[in-house]
Amino acid sequence: MSSEVEVLKFDDLNPYLLLKNGNFLYKVPFRGDWAVLKVYYGSRGFWGRLRKSFANVVLSDQTSYQPKTRQRIEYETAKIWRKHGFRVFDIYDDVRVEAPTCVPDGYRLFEYVEAPKLLDILQDESVPEDERFDLYRRWLPEWGRRHEIAIREREPKLVHENGDGGHVMILEDGKFLWFDFEMVFRTPANVERHISHEIIQYLWDTHKNIPENIRERLFQETIEHYPDRDRLYKTWDYFYNHPNPIERFARSLDRKYRKRAQKPTSKYKVAQKLRDMMDS
Repeated sequence: MSSEVEVLKFDDLNPYLLLKNGNFLYKVPFRGDWAVLKVYYGSRGFWGRLRKSFANVVLSDQTSYQPKTRQRIEYETAKIWRKHGFRVFDIYDDVRVEAPTCVPDGYRLFEYVEAPKLLDILQDESVPEDERFDLYRRWLPEWGRRHEIAIREREPKLVHENGDGGHVMILEDGKFLWFDFEMVFRTPANVERHISHEIIQYLWDTHKNIPENIRERLFQETIEHYPDRDRLYKTWDYFYNHPNPIERFARSLDRKYRKRAQKPTSKYKVAQKLRDMMDS
């Protein structure tokens, strides 16, 4: 069996630029089709990455923002998700890319997939409301199944640190494809707290981006069809009654003095609304 590594060479990646969002994403020709080249050396400079890494590691129990760490973590996390039956992008780790800015261990080559995102469909008013929420109801058990596995196995990598409906695709076969794993939570003992954060992160991002007339239904459908009501209750504690007294005090100041915390679409308001609707 040949052990030769396939090599992709590009003199200039600029014609293939797909997105610049802290990383550089390029849609590049590959094996008669396309692939996505993700270069983790993005728009932040060294000191910006260092400051963000400090905040991640010291304050948020997350992994470092440094490029090589993000590249390694994304690969490790995708393998864990795939092991548990969650669809993620295939990674071509048998291919070496030679191009400007592609330093060793600073990039990954992923399969290219064109498919609508969960948030896209929930936002789309041309799609009947019931059809949109039929999809959401089908997605909720998969979301809950992953949380259950993460708690059972004490595996923080199964918590979607950058999770929202914009990072879930709907494939033609009806399956869900999850992506963006370059930073994760670190401490197994805190998995349930991190899941609380993820739940509100998804609801917060979806709530503020969908039409106002279906925002109430978003909460109702979540409460009725997410598989663990107790887990939904715990989201309020994470934001209002955090077990760490320093974190709890910091959040109380945040709620009191930061203007964005008072917005009806803030994470605090979303957590409170979820709690109130479960209590009603």
